Amino acid sequence: MADAPQPVMFAVVTVNRKAIGGGMAPIFFADDVAERDRIAMWLSRITNCIVHDLHDGSLALTVNAVPQSSSSSTQD
Repeated sequence: MADAPQPVMFAVVTVNRKAIGGGMAPIFFADDVAERDRIAMWLSRITNCIVHDLHDGSLALTVNAVPQSSSSSTQD
C-alpha cells in the first residue's frame, strides 16, 4: 500500500562499505553498481519495496508499514 503512513527501512544495498555502518536493516554489499542495481531490483520484485538512491553508492529499500487498527471487527 503506497499511501501507508510510516515507511520502514527494509534493507540497504551498497558498493560503498564506508557509507553504511550498521543498524536495524540488513546490508547487502555489491562489488559494483551493476551488481548493486541487480540485487536491489530482485529484492524490490520479491518484496514489493521501494528503492531510494542515496547518491553515495547506496540504495535504501523501504516498505510502508501497515496501519494497526485500534478496534477489531468480527463478521457473523
